[in-house]
Amino acid sequence: MRFAKRVSFPAILAIPLVGGFVAASWSNAQITQSFEAPAAAQSPAQSPDQTPTQTPQDLVTPASGERASPLDQQQAALPRASALTLPTQDGAEALEEPEAGPTAITRQITVARGDTLMKLLIGAGVEPAHAHKAVTAMEPVFSARRLMPGQEIDLAFAAEQEEGSSEDLGALLAVNFRPSLDRDIQISRLDANEDFSAEVVERPVARQLAFAQGTIQSNLSVAAREVNVPNPVLTEAIRAYSYDVDFQREIQKGDEFEFLYEIFVDEDGAMVRTGELLYATMTLSGSRTELYHYERANGDADFYTPEGASVRRSLMRTPIDGARLSSGFGMRKHPVLGYSKMHKGTDFAAPSGTPIYAAGNGVVEKAGRNGGYGKYVRIRHGSSYKTAYAHLSRYGKGVKAGVRVKQGQIIGYVGTTGRSTGPHLHYEVVLNGKQVNPLKVTLPRGDKLKKNEMADFAARRAEIDRQVAIAMGGILMVQRACEEAEPIEQGSATDNEC
Repeated sequence: MRFAKRVSFPAILAIPLVGGFVAASWSNAQITQSFEAPAAAQSPAQSPDQTPTQTPQDLVTPASGERASPLDQQQAALPRASALTLPTQDGAEALEEPEAGPTAITRQITVARGDTLMKLLIGAGVEPAHAHKAVTAMEPVFSARRLMPGQEIDLAFAAEQEEGSSEDLGALLAVNFRPSLDRDIQISRLDANEDFSAEVVERPVARQLAFAQGTIQSNLSVAAREVNVPNPVLTEAIRAYSYDVDFQREIQKGDEFEFLYEIFVDEDGAMVRTGELLYATMTLSGSRTELYHYERANGDADFYTPEGASVRRSLMRTPIDGARLSSGFGMRKHPVLGYSKMHKGTDFAAPSGTPIYAAGNGVVEKAGRNGGYGKYVRIRHGSSYKTAYAHLSRYGKGVKAGVRVKQGQIIGYVGTTGRSTGPHLHYEVVLNGKQVNPLKVTLPRGDKLKKNEMADFAARRAEIDRQVAIAMGGILMVQRACEEAEPIEQGSATDNEC
């Protein structure tokens, strides 16, 4: 039998932006969340088509409107004694009062380093056989090895004692925990045969559009953190611009940026995850470059200029995130050999283990030791271009000669093997057999949108421009967690359901 539980889910209102921070205001719109109740909870006198006597509102605290916890749901779903309809002498029906049902006893345990779920359950008073069945039931939906120290786990026990149970607890009824903000793991006892089932319960989230703008004083990463731009959004922006921008040499004090991006929040207003970066603009030395995220009809998504040209080029100029340019292309005094020598690549200093990406689609020509280069990877990109990566600590998974790789795929990790004085990436671009400056070579752009795609792209771009204009005016656009809901502007949100 299946019940529906109505839980308070606040619809986010449009709000002013203050110093780049995201605040939230909520109304009392509700959504429906379902859960399974044991078949034993149905009254014998009640047909399957009848509405159960327990209402969904029983699971919401009337005074506060707070959402019931998973253990409250589990206890509410426990089998209760049912009223029996008995005939009387005059033909009327009388109801026999049911006996009070069992009450669950709850406990909370916390995972510590070195703990196993079996050990924790048995230590909390669960019978070993029950603990084994609960852990086994959970494995298909969540591996116990993924539990992290500090994880809180809620347990529910029957109040009545059963043969073989511990002195103060009955049988295990439920195990519940929240491994991430967007989902719960619920393990429930099915029946008296001590069988358990487990399920992942996705928590309701709302999509929210966030806007951030700032002025660079030292570097982009610091400026973005000052206005609370999430790291995944910043990384996406850097990758989008890395085809054209040298973030070590071209970023200057006073340069500006603007980002419009998605975040998803739970009913408490906490950010669960980030979504797509929808729009970005950077003003470098007075030159403004705008990029729009657009998904084509075939499902391919990329960033495009206002004219519909893909920002993606055949090769990335900087195939590493967050690195510092430590040595440019050209003549220099070699740090190990001690004399002037042509430096035929670009060096990026970064901590050992930093991922290195394939600069473009291609085929690995070599992956192995190469003299002073140490651990080395060379990739062929078509007939004209090759790229090389040196001084690696180790290679990416499956990277070996003859393997085809895609742009952005991890092909190795920063190290200091070979003739090197410290951890860094030595990066070379080879054009028609000759090393060229990776930061100055002219690279062909990616695809441009076709004529029959430009109309849809123009409509998408206009909608993003409208949202950016509203955000810059001090309003945060948001959207309810409804599949076909329209964006809510300031003053337009209501308490009605979607």
